[in-house]
Amino acid sequence: MTNCRSPLARLCHALLLALCFCLPGTAMADGKLLVVTENSSWLSTIDAQGNVAGRNTQLVKDILAHAGLKADIQVLPWARAYRMAATRPNTLIYSIARTSTREKQFVWLGPLGHMQRIFYRLSSETTVAPQSLEQVKSCCKVCVGNHDVQEEFLIKAGFVQNSQFLTTNSQQECPRLLLSGAAQLLIADPEQLRSQLARLKLPDEQFQPVLSMPQGEELYLAANPQSDPAIVRAITEAMRQLKIR
Repeated sequence: MTNCRSPLARLCHALLLALCFCLPGTAMADGKLLVVTENSSWLSTIDAQGNVAGRNTQLVKDILAHAGLKADIQVLPWARAYRMAATRPNTLIYSIARTSTREKQFVWLGPLGHMQRIFYRLSSETTVAPQSLEQVKSCCKVCVGNHDVQEEFLIKAGFVQNSQFLTTNSQQECPRLLLSGAAQLLIADPEQLRSQLARLKLPDEQFQPVLSMPQGEELYLAANPQSDPAIVRAITEAMRQLKIR
């Protein structure tokens, strides 16, 4: 069958197809994009109705609404959320600590809060009482989440994986690993640990702080560096206007 369209019609059709392919895959006219986070209880979680909730979740929702953007927010294991945000354009991630290792992997849109860094033990393990990082290395195995900022902290401090620390798919698994004897210490923000213990139905008194680090971490909303610049500008301006930066 012969093509009865005119050359002009064929040219217009080709130009329309080319325009469609040039539009960002997840940032179309309605402004939709993907936002990933973890189920951390204290900052982002799933409520009883199945909705994404939490303190920083509400901040992110407010920012997106002010920027006029719609988003699909997905709660994932941290390692998966991290990999997705690092490799997929038009993807945002929160609440992620800004470190030198991560600096070039993301566009840092602005801070959402601060996290303390404290080592905890089981209250019953009174012989576990390190007073410095060097003593932690020699006395204990520390539990941290895979791709978590605490893992980066230990590696930079010279800790060796499997012998001096172990990783899990989620930081929330660490209290159980201390109870099983697989690790002797975990690292957490006090509010973070309280929310994890509440979810696990474990009493707060079962865990005790033994060593606090003077430096914590700022927790950010960040974007994949290949994201649509218009989305990045809109979010940055919204955070400025809302005085979240």
